[in-house]
Amino acid sequence: MTIRRYRTRVGRGFALWCVALLLPSMIARAGVTTIFQIANFSTPLAYPDGFTGIVGVTAPWPGEMGWQGDRIDIRFDLPANVPAEAREYRFRVILADRFIQLFSIRILAGAALDDLTPVAEEFIESARVLTATIPLDRFTPGQTNWIRIQGVGVATGAGQPPGVRWTRWMLTRTDATHSLEALRADQLARGTAYINAAILPNGLVRDSVMYDPDDAPFHPATPDAAGHALVGLCAAHRLGLAPDARERVAQILRTYLGRTPGVQPPRNAVGHWWHWLNVQTGGPAAGWGDNYTTIGSAIFVAGAALAGNYFADHPEIAELIYEIRESTDFEAAIDPALNGRVYLATDELGFPLGTLPPWNEYMLIVSLALRQSYHPHATAIRHLWLEPGNLPQVSYRGNQTLTDSATSFAPAFWTHQMHYLNADFSSNPEFEALLHSQLRADRLYCAIDLAQTYRYGLTAGVDPTGYFADRMFNHHFVLAPEAVAAGGDLHTLLEFAAAQPPESDARFRFGLTRVSTQLPAWVPSDGALVDHAFLLFGLVESADPLFFRKYQLQDDADRDGIGDSYDNCPAMWNPAQLDQDDDGIGDACDCNAPRFDADGDRDADLLDFAALQQCPDESGPTDEDCACFDVDSDGQIGAADLDAFSVCLDASGPDIPAAADCAP
Repeated sequence: MTIRRYRTRVGRGFALWCVALLLPSMIARAGVTTIFQIANFSTPLAYPDGFTGIVGVTAPWPGEMGWQGDRIDIRFDLPANVPAEAREYRFRVILADRFIQLFSIRILAGAALDDLTPVAEEFIESARVLTATIPLDRFTPGQTNWIRIQGVGVATGAGQPPGVRWTRWMLTRTDATHSLEALRADQLARGTAYINAAILPNGLVRDSVMYDPDDAPFHPATPDAAGHALVGLCAAHRLGLAPDARERVAQILRTYLGRTPGVQPPRNAVGHWWHWLNVQTGGPAAGWGDNYTTIGSAIFVAGAALAGNYFADHPEIAELIYEIRESTDFEAAIDPALNGRVYLATDELGFPLGTLPPWNEYMLIVSLALRQSYHPHATAIRHLWLEPGNLPQVSYRGNQTLTDSATSFAPAFWTHQMHYLNADFSSNPEFEALLHSQLRADRLYCAIDLAQTYRYGLTAGVDPTGYFADRMFNHHFVLAPEAVAAGGDLHTLLEFAAAQPPESDARFRFGLTRVSTQLPAWVPSDGALVDHAFLLFGLVESADPLFFRKYQLQDDADRDGIGDSYDNCPAMWNPAQLDQDDDGIGDACDCNAPRFDADGDRDADLLDFAALQQCPDESGPTDEDCACFDVDSDGQIGAADLDAFSVCLDASGPDIPAAADCAP
């Protein structure tokens, strides 16, 4: 590659010559074409007269941004031939170290220096892979084009501290059979098909499904698979992909409660389900373990809770979920020593078969226990599971991650599962920050330590040896697109799909599969339901960002099916979340004083009574304007509400302010 020098601006008025890069390498790799890749910044450069900045860790400019300067312009020639399947360009800066300064980096791109458009900007508080997605029309094929790396708010020159160090600049082009939106639609449909394939006619749910349609299924059913299937059905229904979801949800709930003839899933003395279930009878599956699962039971109950919130108007589903929650004791899964440990599994009487310390996906057990009527053990250890500052953490290049031991990293699904199922996690900004920090660490580790162009996603699942929980510094070199989707990174998911075209192999019928960095031709024989559920969940969240926050496991004080962490009026029944003045407070909480004052004239009179007559009687308001008449917030206009209105009507009247006890 030829290196030339071009003029660039630096902070405090200094001038510096920077590197320009020519003659792209054009390395093609299964749908992702590398235009150029620079990984060596050690070539000595001569500094012009007048520059007095001090170089930081690396000797030559442009090894880092900070003391030396605040801008790099990269010049490169783009080939004239762009294939029809080209979708977008991706520019990556591997930021291996972040030093003292904190600032943003902006990426600009264009066909000329005087026509650069910002395509990405990110505040850099830790090392990471900084990625910019560049539309095809930003560059002109067959000529010189430009990318600028611009520091925003970076101090440069003599005496200033260092900022960031990079180890790679890379521009790639994604060549895929699908556009981004078409990919999402396709993968959503395939993920929904997987959920449907895993649900058996009797309502049990297989833990895994074979990819090859010619291979006979053999995996047993599990309660955790049922929990994820319940969430998947609701998510697919939300996007119009599962019109029969309501009945399928009810069927699964009936079956796992033992109400389906001939199917009786075993439960122990504290209500935990047997883990591995025979797909015909629901009894123990031969050769598949011998315990009652605490986490599997928790996932099932959490999935049921989400389904109950989503189908809040379905009486049978509500009744089934009430029975499930009342008959399952998660307080009994907490070690009475109050050391923070929870039971890995239980026996017939509910005694422990191993215990686990914080922090992992077993957080769900503590969250469920806290929602039981009696939970002294959960209360005593709550701070050890639900307060991020008390939890074990380990850092990769400044990116903090949750773990169960400060000497090892965790697989990605621990945080992903809590993000989707548990509002105690997702409504806590510290937990969510740790989720995104782990994603940054995962991506950076795969770029630096595994030399991956774009792929990342270290989590548990099938690999060439069987099954393994992959994590940083302890893995079988298998990367999972479901972890990428769970982080909302759809552009990288498109790159996965470019290397794995959905129609190229019948084994991709349920969506993208895990990949091996060492065995490029390897395709798993089967995929666990949790893998495809997380792929589906990530895609659903990208289409409806608030879906999980609305319906996942959490308190719902007004019983309207919208969890308190999302509800724009948590004290009053308002399932439609109407907010006509767009102030973030639901119309149901915007009631006038008195609350029966429908026309806003500060009294309760016959005009308001006329408005009350438009509200359904004893069946739940269909228009949330009626919520202001619903004094007891039970979702219905009943006798108690009419009596309360009568009191205000008697104490008020045309142009007569209502009595104080009629205030909302």
